[in-house]
Amino acid sequence: MLAFPPVADARHRLVQVLGRARAADLVPVEAAAGGYTLTGFLAPPRETLASARLVWTYVAVGGAGTGRWVRDRLLLRAVLDGYASLVMRGRYPIAVLFLAIPPGEVDVNVHPAKLEVRFRSPAAVHQLLVPVLRARLAAALASPPAAFAREAAPAYAAPRVDGAPQAAAAAQAPLWTAAPRGFASLRFIGQIFDGYLLCEGEGRVVLIDQHAAHERVVFERLRAECRAGGIARDRLLVPETIALPAAESAALAEHAAALAAAGLEGEPFGEGTFLLRTVPRLLRGRDVGALVRAVAGELVEEGASAAAERAADAALATIACHGVVRVGQRLGAAEAQALLASMDGVEVSAHCPHGRPVAAELARTQLEALFRR
Repeated sequence: MLAFPPVADARHRLVQVLGRARAADLVPVEAAAGGYTLTGFLAPPRETLASARLVWTYVAVGGAGTGRWVRDRLLLRAVLDGYASLVMRGRYPIAVLFLAIPPGEVDVNVHPAKLEVRFRSPAAVHQLLVPVLRARLAAALASPPAAFAREAAPAYAAPRVDGAPQAAAAAQAPLWTAAPRGFASLRFIGQIFDGYLLCEGEGRVVLIDQHAAHERVVFERLRAECRAGGIARDRLLVPETIALPAAESAALAEHAAALAAAGLEGEPFGEGTFLLRTVPRLLRGRDVGALVRAVAGELVEEGASAAAERAADAALATIACHGVVRVGQRLGAAEAQALLASMDGVEVSAHCPHGRPVAAELARTQLEALFRR
């Protein structure tokens, strides 16, 4: 049991529960549509956990109070979809959401302890949450928020949170992982370990993972093409037969429309075989068999009931991964500078589509501190 003194609002309560440093990085989110009202707070994508224990969702009927804490698969799925392409598979973000729902739109009596609910229109809830979370995260990554926790907060004894002293947990909390503004303005110094670009900016040193950076750029371009009507593709003169386990072949067949929009047209061809007819033009001359097997594996991991948008994004992320520069590939100064310039053209450049960070910064003051200057 944790006993806290009264506070003015939910943000100050989060300072008490999560610790000042971790709570400082949370950004507020709010939206309203169709009688639904959403408020809450989101943590930076870099700060993730191995479980969903810090995804807290509350549902209020008729907008009364903050609502009841619930464990709901739909709300968790919406949070994960909102963080999609920003968080690595198997990791979970930190989010606190309060959803107010009109009377009659939710059944709160489906669990003896009222820990679960059943929405009358689950699609409406999902469609409200996901775009709002994505837009708020993109905006926060583009312009890191000021810490609200610097405001005066009541003093209290630091309790233990998740088995560790709160102060210790807070001290380890990372900041928002916004990519450096103006990649093109960075001065390329050189490439280290055949995979990382060393750059200098105003008062800082920036290290960039060339594969992760190029992957995000290509993923965003492919997704834009896909939404605009389809990705440019080449039709194979002779369709390629690819051996696949039955489950993977079935996953490709289930999401045939999404894959076709991504430039991969084909169909099952007998037991354990997939017949591929087109490939994305980006991958001309590449090993398409390896690509299809990788895409099929992604879809199987997503689950048989994966929504079309998630399936399409999983395919696009894999296509991007196979079509960009890799660690171990040497880049010249002109190629590196072109990559930096292209990163300024995408909305979210802090993470690759699989959730790994793209860049790391070291301020000049931090560097000088290493040498006791």
